[in-house]
Amino acid sequence: MVLEAIVSGKELMKHPLVMLFIAILFSSTGMWLAFFTFPGSSSILGIAFVTIALVPVMHSIFVREEAIEAETGHWTPNFIQRHFTLIKIYAWFFIGLIICYAFWYAILPVETRSVVFSEQEGTLGSIEALKSSMTGNFTLANSPCAKNEGCWFNLIFFNNAFVMLLSVLFSFVYGAGAVFLIGWNASVIGVVIGRDVLQTMAVNGNFLQAFGTGLYNALGLLPHGLPESIGYFFGAIAGGIIGVAVMKRSYKPHELRIIGKDAIVSIGIALVLLFIGAWIEAMVIVQAL
Repeated sequence: MVLEAIVSGKELMKHPLVMLFIAILFSSTGMWLAFFTFPGSSSILGIAFVTIALVPVMHSIFVREEAIEAETGHWTPNFIQRHFTLIKIYAWFFIGLIICYAFWYAILPVETRSVVFSEQEGTLGSIEALKSSMTGNFTLANSPCAKNEGCWFNLIFFNNAFVMLLSVLFSFVYGAGAVFLIGWNASVIGVVIGRDVLQTMAVNGNFLQAFGTGLYNALGLLPHGLPESIGYFFGAIAGGIIGVAVMKRSYKPHELRIIGKDAIVSIGIALVLLFIGAWIEAMVIVQAL
């Protein structure tokens, strides 16, 4: 793989920030490769190409992480400390993709943009339609949750928990398959920011200023978006480490016990983070109605 020739998993563990630039480079390459080969499916295929490029490197990182756990004589409750570097790698990957997709969404012609981001636009259109259906007393009273924070919390939490479990499953089955789900979420957020950039540019006409404003406004997603995203990262780590362990043919006596406990703790932390994010988002939605 070309990526493996550029940077190894070992180097990424030493310098997680490098993943930011790798994400921007490979997401741009994947997007254009998908557009010129299969334009009708480019909105999804572009993310798939990024996943294909990253899986070997991420798999090598999971192998290193699993080996470190195998060398540990007993389980210790410092899971976050032991895997913090891997969390940072996922975080920089996520941020890099958001920046990349926001940039291309803002500068592409309308015709090209509508093809490259068709699925993302469709997803956001569905969300906007749901919000529109909540306006007005009649529709609000007949909406699924109206101003019931608990109802909104249940809808959001169980949806996010399902996505997180998919993240665990993808990583377990495909090694680092959760990269695809994380990439999809990043692409949707990138489109949201790109729309904001276009609106700002319509006022002042300055792209750099508008792009900076769009990224700054995106900080408004942090109260609920940050715990949700980190929750998905923990799910990806749990699935990836379990998957690597299962593929091994021989184990040390304590190895599976340590890995199993780490996976359970990881999924538990992920659910707590999703719980926090869902509750914050439910309150925001109710206040906006």
